[in-house]
Formats: sequence, C-alpha cells, structure tokens
Amino acid sequence: MAFLVSCSLISLPAGTPAWVAATLLMTAVVIHTVGELWHSAAGFEVSFALGPGLLIALCITWGRPGWYVVGALFALTGLAAPLAVRWAQRRRHARQAPLEAALKESAA
Repeated sequence: MAFLVSCSLISLPAGTPAWVAATLLMTAVVIHTVGELWHSAAGFEVSFALGPGLLIALCITWGRPGWYVVGALFALTGLAAPLAVRWAQRRRHARQAPLEAALKESAA
C-alpha cells in the first residue's frame, strides 16, 4: 500500500506551484522509503522463518564445517547474483532488439 500511495503522489505535482510539487514529492519519498523498509523487513522475516531448518542442520549438527558450508553458500549466492543480472539484461536486450528494428522499419 505504501508503494501505491507513493506512486500516486509522484503523479500529482504536474501543473502545481513549486512548493506544492516539492511537498508532494518529499512526502512521496518518505512514504516510499517506509514501504522499502517494510518490504525489506518482510523479506527478512520470510527468510528467517524458512532458514532456521537449514541453519540447524548445518551449523548446529555439523558444527564448524557447517558454518563453512553456510559461508560458502552466501559467497556463491553473492557471486551468482551479478551473473544472473547480466544474463537477464542480455536476454531482455535480445528480445527488444528485433522489436526496435521492426519499429524502425515500420516508421521508415
């Protein structure tokens, strides 16, 4: 709901006096920031609600080696994230290139 409200506020300043526009935009930024915090907290809650089983199995049952495995999983995830983002960007670009070419041909 916070994102809906902030996005709605961002759309309102057009055609208003500068002080009204600034007030609306600053309010939208604050509300959006609150939404980001709630979103982040919810993500942590979900991960912690589902993560303890893995942590118990690895860290408590296996001890020190389990912690190494958890650390390696975090490292692998951190290394994989940029690769996944680049893959998604290439895929998106590959899809858009034919569409852009078709649009240029139809405009010509």
